[in-house]
Amino acid sequence: MDSRLEIQKQSILDFFEGLDQDYWKTLDEIATYNKLDAATVSEIVTTSGDFVRSSYRVKLGEPLYTSRTIFRDKAPLMDKVIGAFKNRID
Repeated sequence: MDSRLEIQKQSILDFFEGLDQDYWKTLDEIATYNKLDAATVSEIVTTSGDFVRSSYRVKLGEPLYTSRTIFRDKAPLMDKVIGAFKNRID
């Protein structure tokens, strides 16, 4: 990832750090808040190991993402257990 994308990735990570309860966001929501185009956000979120995708939450059919750190800190224990189980059997 080039330095421009690294700076933008850090901006996205900072965005997630500032969220309280509603920490699952669509790519469009992330792009809008960070004033980035959706393609750039998609590239950063899907190629970086710093983000996770929800396997069952969607808003209007769009997948939701959060940072790996926020997921570890804020997700309910059951979500973490289910996520770990799914990652091992997929």
